[in-house]
Amino acid sequence: MDSTQSDARLDCGEVVRSLWEYLDGRASGALVGGIDEHLAWCEGCRAHFEFERRLVRALAGLRRQHSDPARLREGVLDVLHAAGLRPHNES
Repeated sequence: MDSTQSDARLDCGEVVRSLWEYLDGRASGALVGGIDEHLAWCEGCRAHFEFERRLVRALAGLRRQHSDPARLREGVLDVLHAAGLRPHNES
């Protein structure tokens, strides 16, 4: 690979910061191509992408199930807890 190709590659930080836009279908064609290329070889970002994709799907399902904002919030927190994520103030 020549230096112009390596300079155009997205780094892990750029990929992670762009995943929501990518998952929502709002990313430009060039960004989609760069993320696809990066995910093809970067196991860490691929794992992060898979987590975010599952989270987006779970949140979409919860939104369809709950019209009450308080119940939706509770459902979202349950999904996050099941994924092993806890608020900073929780031990």
